[in-house]
Amino acid sequence: MSPPYRVAQPYCLALAPQIGSVEPVWYIAGKVLSGEEKIFYSQIHFDANYPELSAFTKTVPNAPRSCFVTFGPGYSYFASAPGRGSVWAGIPSELSDKIQKAYDTPCCVSLGKDNAWFVMWPDGYYAWKFHGHYSGLDKILTDAQPRSVSYLAISPYNKHHYFVAFRDRTIKYNFTGAPPEWMQQMQEVFNQWQAEIAQQIQPRPQTFVPPNVASYAPHPQPWNPYPAQQQQPPPPTGYSSPQLLPNSPMSNYSSPSTPSMSPIPPAVFAHHAPAPQFAPVEMMGSMPQGPPQGPPPGSRLVAPDPQPPVTRTSSEKKKKFLSKIFS
Repeated sequence: MSPPYRVAQPYCLALAPQIGSVEPVWYIAGKVLSGEEKIFYSQIHFDANYPELSAFTKTVPNAPRSCFVTFGPGYSYFASAPGRGSVWAGIPSELSDKIQKAYDTPCCVSLGKDNAWFVMWPDGYYAWKFHGHYSGLDKILTDAQPRSVSYLAISPYNKHHYFVAFRDRTIKYNFTGAPPEWMQQMQEVFNQWQAEIAQQIQPRPQTFVPPNVASYAPHPQPWNPYPAQQQQPPPPTGYSSPQLLPNSPMSNYSSPSTPSMSPIPPAVFAHHAPAPQFAPVEMMGSMPQGPPQGPPPGSRLVAPDPQPPVTRTSSEKKKKFLSKIFS
């Protein structure tokens, strides 16, 4: 495969159910070996089964890096782009209601079996409903720190399979029953991630620089019968960081309808707020560290009043010295 068509760094990859097609339906966006950013998908069946989704990806500027696409059971799907809204079809009504009431556009959505779903927004807030499937994932999300999830996917074909990545680059998954060759390839990627993490946290060895002996030569000091008292260091001060609480942004927005062209009528939801500035979600790649969180809403930082500098004249110093001698 030539460099213009060989993906070097994937940004988003989604596999759709093979319904009414002789070949798998897929979508992939990323950077190719030639340096360009492109979108590839099934030539015939992607446009035929998901015409509104195909049209949406063509209207988004910088679509390979901006668009997030995911498929679910049947003909269900969800796609979004920062500042461009989102488009979906066949998703559960609870999920659709949350998307329309939220102020911001979701950055990650996953559709699973029996109307199971997960949604996350750019501020790190997320919600889910698994209907008893994906054993163990409920507890993982409940016990996780607020806004610590970076990416999550649940399988629309197997009610046990899931993958979740956190902002500290740790991962948890369940691929029970997956083909051994798949597990071997995935394990190689996971091991590479762990090696990269170990290299980043390993402290760099400090180079020993021999001191300059001449610079440390003792200098004669004048005799002082009244040495200054040594000042004691101030006691250590403890600091505590306030705990961040999840904040669910809510707003009332209407969802304009789109003419039905696919087997399931799509829904389009556009936000008119300014496009948020954040990095795109990268699937199965190196996940960047999350930005540091600020203070909780409603709090403020008050700087202490500046203290005037202390100045002393030469006459004051002389008076102080004479007072010590004749006291």
